[in-house]
Order: sequence, then C-alpha cells, then structure tokens
Amino acid sequence: MKAKRILSLLLAAVMLAGMTPVLADRFDDVKPDSWYAEAVGTMAAEGYVNGVSPTQFDPSGTMTRAMVVTILSRMGGGAAAESASFRDVPENAWYAGAVAWAQKNGVAEGVGGGRFAPGEPVTREQLVTFLWRYAAMRYEPDFDRFYAEEAFTDADPVSAWAQDAMRLSIGARVLQGRGDGWHAKALCTRAEAVTMLHRFLQLELTGREPQTISDLTPAQLDLLADRSLQLFGAMDKPKANPVASPLSVLYALAMLYNGATDQTAAQLETLFGMTPDETNQALAALAYLLPSEPSTVRLANAVWLRQDEPVGQDFLQKNREMLSAEIFRRDFSAETVRELNAWVEKQTDGMIPAILDDLPADALLVLLNALLFKGQWREAFADPVAYDFHAANGETQQAQMLLSTETTYLHDENAEGFRKPFSDGRYAFAVLIPREGLTPEEYLAGLDGAALRTLLKGERYGAVHAGMPALKADLTTDLMAAFPKVGLTNLSGLGGISPEAFVSQALHKAKIEIDQNGVSAAAVTAIVVSKTAVPTVDQREVTVIADRPYVYMIVDTQTNLPLFIGTVSTVA
Repeated sequence: MKAKRILSLLLAAVMLAGMTPVLADRFDDVKPDSWYAEAVGTMAAEGYVNGVSPTQFDPSGTMTRAMVVTILSRMGGGAAAESASFRDVPENAWYAGAVAWAQKNGVAEGVGGGRFAPGEPVTREQLVTFLWRYAAMRYEPDFDRFYAEEAFTDADPVSAWAQDAMRLSIGARVLQGRGDGWHAKALCTRAEAVTMLHRFLQLELTGREPQTISDLTPAQLDLLADRSLQLFGAMDKPKANPVASPLSVLYALAMLYNGATDQTAAQLETLFGMTPDETNQALAALAYLLPSEPSTVRLANAVWLRQDEPVGQDFLQKNREMLSAEIFRRDFSAETVRELNAWVEKQTDGMIPAILDDLPADALLVLLNALLFKGQWREAFADPVAYDFHAANGETQQAQMLLSTETTYLHDENAEGFRKPFSDGRYAFAVLIPREGLTPEEYLAGLDGAALRTLLKGERYGAVHAGMPALKADLTTDLMAAFPKVGLTNLSGLGGISPEAFVSQALHKAKIEIDQNGVSAAAVTAIVVSKTAVPTVDQREVTVIADRPYVYMIVDTQTNLPLFIGTVSTVA
C-alpha cells in the first residue's frame, strides 16, 4: 500500500460541534483522572462504545476483533444489512452486521481458513491497520503528511502487512510507544484501544495535521533546553533544594511575546531565538508531542482579562489558537482571585493551591501557565534505606536512600549520573552528580542546551547501580529579579496588548515529591500585566549514588528537554 495524505475530511464542521470531551462518569470503574477517562467518556457519549454493563467499562479487559469493527462501523454510519462470509460469524451474532460491513468495505479481513476470529483479542498492529483502511474507505485520502519513516527495532517485529499503518499511526500520534518499542503484536486493553480510536476520531473530525518531531528542529530544541538552563540559573532560590520548571516560564513568556512590541519584542526574540510565530509553532508542537498518559502530563495556558478593558485581538487570537490558552473575562475582584487560584489548584491537582494573593488595582490581565507531571516508576524502588548524605555545608546527614539497578548511564567530563524510566518509558528521571569540587549550580552554568540534550540521551550499560534520596522540595520565586539576568530589561513594550501595558509582576511556584513509587511535580507561572507605566548498550557496570549535592530533572526522552530542573544540597 502506498502511503498517501489526507487532503479533505468532510465531516469536520458539522460533527466537531457535537464532539465535546466528557468524562466517563457513568462507569464506576473509570476514574475521572485516569489517562483514558476523556476517551472513554467521549466515545461512550457519542454512542460509539458501550460498557460491559450499565455501570462498568472494564478498562483493563480484552478488546476483541469483533468489538473493534463494531465501533468502526458505528463511526462509519452503521453496519451492513447482509451477512459476512466467514464461517465463524453466525448470522444472528451481535457483531455479524459490523463484520459484514468491515469485509465489504475492506476495513478488516479474516485470519485465514474462512475465519474472522471475532472473539480473538485485537493486537496493536491489527487495530491501526483497521483504522487506516477505514480512513481510506471513507475519504479516499492522501496520507503523506502522517507517514513516519520509523525504524522498527522491537524484538517482536511489525508484520509486513502492518508496516504502513504503523508508520501512519506513529506520525499522526494515534499510536504511542511503550518505552522500549512499539510492541506491534501486543494485545490492546479496552482502555488502550478506545484511546487510540478516540485520537483517530479527533484527527478525523478536526482535520488536524498533528505535529511531529520533525516540526521541531534540533536547533529549536537546543534553544529551548538552553533557555531552560539560563532561566533556572537566573532564578532567586531562597531554599536549599530549589525546583522549578523553566519550561512553564517559557510558555508564559511566549504568551507575552504575542503582544510585545519595540524593545520588549526585540529582547524576547533574543531570548527565544525565534520570531513570535516560530515560537508559537515550536511550543505548540512540543505541547502536542508530550503524551499525557499513562504518566499524567498536563500543560495549560490561560489569559485572565479585566472585563470591558480593550486589548489587542491579534494577541488574544494567537494565544488562543496557537498556545491553546483559555480566555477568561472577569471583574478582577477578590472573587476573581479566588477563581484564578482555583484554576491553578485544579490544573496542578492541588499541589499548588494558589499563585496570587491579590491583583493590583491597575492590573489589565494575567498570563498563566500550569505544568503538572505525575509518573509511576517502571520498576518501583525497594523500601528506602538509611544512607549517609554529604551536604554542601560539610555535614554528614542521614538520608532515606532509594536504591535500584538501571541501564542508562549519564556522564560527561564534569558529572556522572543515571536515568530512571517512568512506567510509559517516554519520560524519565535524570540524576547528575557533579565531580568533587564543583557545585550543582556551577555545573549547570557550564552547560548549554545542545550539551544537555546530548548528555540526557545517555549510554546503555549492563547495570547502573543507582541511588537517590526520597525528597520533597518546593520553590516560590520572583521572576522580576530573574528576567534582567536573561536579557529582559524592558517589559513595557506591549503595544500588541495595550499602548499603556507593562509587566508589573511575575511569579513562579514549583513543587516536587519523590518516593519509592514515583514522582509528582507541579509548576505555575503568572505574569501580571498592568496599565499604568512604572519600571549504545555497553555491558560495563557502574555505581552512581547521589550521596552528595546533585542535579535532577524530569526529562522527555524523545526531545531530551527537561520539564523540571532541581538541585539538592541537603537532606536535613
């Protein structure tokens, strides 16, 4: 099958209006915060999927071939009236019409010997093949935009007949990997299958051409990593173990950039190394690339406007359309502050309950970014053990050390460390221990973005005997003190927002909790704009124990960008 490109999706305008995400409240076994809740809820609300009972969805249960073609036939407008020609599909079976529809339209074939195998579990490669045959049947499309020239290196290789469908699904982000490969022949649970179908349906209805890693050049990724290091280094850190998300700050600054003019625009262009449109496109692509399950990754932007105050419409449109910012118009009363903080609390799952105590009397708008990460380790640590930690002040302290054996060794001439994967394999926790005599801050100051991303790839070792302390850390910092250190000395050129607009306040809060089961981390950045002007596998083994000051990061392993950065100098 020659790969082609979707040029036209006829249902978009009509159907999208009725396709709103909902949670699967009707199913007792689908938690609202589960990674598959939106997919199950939306697909059930549209009538495409049913539960195994009125109140049970059975997310971890088996998705069969009959179930999949039944869902696709519903998406395609209804099953065929005639019977299928397979000897194992009785005429009176609940799935008979759907199988006949799939056979007639070339969506699904049998397994040989005149059998369809309706009760057999569907594999990942079978499901995506059904999906793209369905697309070819429905739209006579051209798929080139999605085709990913992926090298399949799994131990269990992709079947020849599924190669194109797998590449299309990877490129369209319908299919996500399972850490060490694509696992084409793995069976799909009901939750996983419905999530993939939902992603495909969203693609079908919106006509969205999803961003791929090729839309973010290595130079852009290096820039984002470099600016993350610069921002972390520029932040005031009143506590011993600071943690922050420079990426959150970059998203908030990108929203500001959309309204910047004159010297402020020039300084932001220097900071980002890109034009506003290039910055929007890069950050939109990154947001799309970051999978949100099974690790929870939530990135949210919002613009809170004082009602009845005019602001630039192009500024609002770019933030809404490119950065998916929610727009709130409020009276900026005490109730607005409570509502704004409630938004923060919701987006961070309660880890950060508030960002602002009040709003200045002349506040025009507030730009907010929230970033949440929650991940379980692929392999949990054993119970913590008492271990000596050599603090920055020279003290020997008792740490509750988490010990494990990993396979990815990180090192350069000034540090060594390890990478521990989360359950999805897409995200990982990186620990970097500077050489003796070099503080974590000094080590980070000597890195640039390209060096960091290269370092975070790591090397595969036979064994990395690793350890790090269990940890809770947080940071509240005034970004107005940090901005001049990264070249933002003029924040009053915001003519795209309002002729009198200037940045009057900028805050960043972050929090992280690390234990033997996983990591929870959240960050919020608030920028207040006011009106009145003022100022390869290696069989060697290595042991890396973080028993002295170190750097850590939560890393997206596809882009090698840090979502969070922190340092530890004491465990007392």
